[in-house]
Amino acid sequence: MDLLTSRVALRRWTVASLVSNMTLIVTGGLVRVTQSGLGCSTWPQCEPGSYLPHPEAGAHAFIEFGNRLLTFVLVAVALGTLLAAWRARDAAGNPRRRLRALALWAAAGIPAQAIIGGISVLTNLNPWVVGAHLLPSVALIVICVAMVHEAAELRPDPGVGQGARWVARGVFLLGMVAMMLGAVVTGSGPNSGDGGAARNGLGLEAVARVHALSVWALIAGTLVLLVLARGTVTARRATIVVLAVELLQGLVGYAQYFLGLPSALVVAHMAGTALFAAAVSHLLLVTRQGDGVHT
Repeated sequence: MDLLTSRVALRRWTVASLVSNMTLIVTGGLVRVTQSGLGCSTWPQCEPGSYLPHPEAGAHAFIEFGNRLLTFVLVAVALGTLLAAWRARDAAGNPRRRLRALALWAAAGIPAQAIIGGISVLTNLNPWVVGAHLLPSVALIVICVAMVHEAAELRPDPGVGQGARWVARGVFLLGMVAMMLGAVVTGSGPNSGDGGAARNGLGLEAVARVHALSVWALIAGTLVLLVLARGTVTARRATIVVLAVELLQGLVGYAQYFLGLPSALVVAHMAGTALFAAAVSHLLLVTRQGDGVHT
């Protein structure tokens, strides 16, 4: 019973780590659309001489401060996950080294993410630095999905052929490119995070078109994979989920562009980004070459 409880706890910790890192992308979007990116004027303090917003500070300061507080939640969850991974053992009683390594990477990524966020404040929300802030968030989601797979001892789909495996890798890489291009689009648009923040100088229409083309290429690749994976179960389901998220993201993306980037749709698009990062990571893992060993 103790072993069963330990495995359940481990799965719960890894899922909590995944959900909390996905949430951070959404709250970052909320900070941006509410123009609260410089609600705290410096970092790591909120205001010179104080880590807390001044009592008379406006809503922007408390929104930005609340987003910073989420980092402490992430740290607590990461430490809990790391401890659970360190205590985990396989059926033979050996340490699960791969799980430990993933948990260490997940824990190390949080301070890196916080530092980039701090640099973005210190550079008055330089759009390239703000865009780079998405990189560790996506990387952490990929790592957390891998942790969930390890904790639940999920195996790759044995029916996936070599061609489908290569297409799945291409879909994953294209997905990463599309998300990064989305960050560039954000850096050229009006949602800077603060009314006075600079933009990256690129034409919004031009970069939005490049981003849209990458998404269309991504959808095309996913459709090809859907055909190649038709004889599988797990891989086909994972592909359908990825395709559904892509189509929803495309719909929201076009809607926000033609409607003038309303805040609610921008936040919905950020939530979709977090969902897509998790879904495409799951797809990559279920279509990989199985080694049959989890350690």
